[in-house]
Amino acid sequence: MFIPMEENNQNQNQYDPNSDPNQNYYQQNQQFQQAPNPNFQNQPFTNIMQSASQESAYGPRHLSIFIVFAKTFLGLAGGIAGTLVLLLIFLASSSILQPVLGTEASTPDQISPVFIVILMAMIFATSLISSMLSPLLLSYTERQRYPRIMTALYQIFIINLVIFAFTAPIYLTTSVSSIQFTAYAAGLQVVLVATASSLIMEILNDERYPLMAVYTTILSILVATAVNLFIFQFLKSTTVLLFTALPITWASIGFFQAVLTMIYYWYYINWGNDFLASTSTYGSEYAGVAAEEQEEEEQKQIPDDKDGNDFFKS
Repeated sequence: MFIPMEENNQNQNQYDPNSDPNQNYYQQNQQFQQAPNPNFQNQPFTNIMQSASQESAYGPRHLSIFIVFAKTFLGLAGGIAGTLVLLLIFLASSSILQPVLGTEASTPDQISPVFIVILMAMIFATSLISSMLSPLLLSYTERQRYPRIMTALYQIFIINLVIFAFTAPIYLTTSVSSIQFTAYAAGLQVVLVATASSLIMEILNDERYPLMAVYTTILSILVATAVNLFIFQFLKSTTVLLFTALPITWASIGFFQAVLTMIYYWYYINWGNDFLASTSTYGSEYAGVAAEEQEEEEQKQIPDDKDGNDFFKS
């Protein structure tokens, strides 16, 4: 019996469950090659590569032990660079700073107004140098992860000015009451600058894991503060604390940035829960759910206008 050509082609393209599965797969693959998806065909090659790279970059990054030592050492180096600037200013004005910062207590009447000016300039200069150099050095351990270094350094410079503008009145008010409160103001400025600089550098260059930057920065600052307070209680010297605060703080930031990332990567590999990703959600987002519920309630409350059509017929 003669079968038309079109019907014969349709029967060849139909799926036969009793036939060989390899042959069915070959027929389906041959059909795809003959008539590919027009949307995929018209899609630019760059978009295809970007989507593929995004899928391959999913999940936290893997770090080696070498990166842990490198980040710790470079963070320490950035803090030491700021301390060298502090040392130069301290030696240049030792006749004014040493009597006040020594072990002997000084009353507010014995403190010269020049001391407060020099102390403010010294803390600002050292904090600025260390907060810009340490993130720059830390970024070279993972160069591909930090594409916006100059933008981050620009923002770090601005936040240094903002923090100094708010802490300057604290220096002036505490200098007339107690020199100990002035030391607390200096420590507060160092902690705020280090925290803000680390967060700016991490958040600007890692849009997927900003929460990781928050956790690593806060934990490193807490540990560094505890270590600095222990050194101060053990040595009872403000001068020693002044020179050890920045290296310890930035070494702690570099260390915990690498260690916590390694721990989180281990957790992700074993449990598969990427809970620190910015795309992760828990529960229902309030704004979207409230808007949808309000629209549903408005649609239920407004009855259909059935009498309006018959108004002109009466």
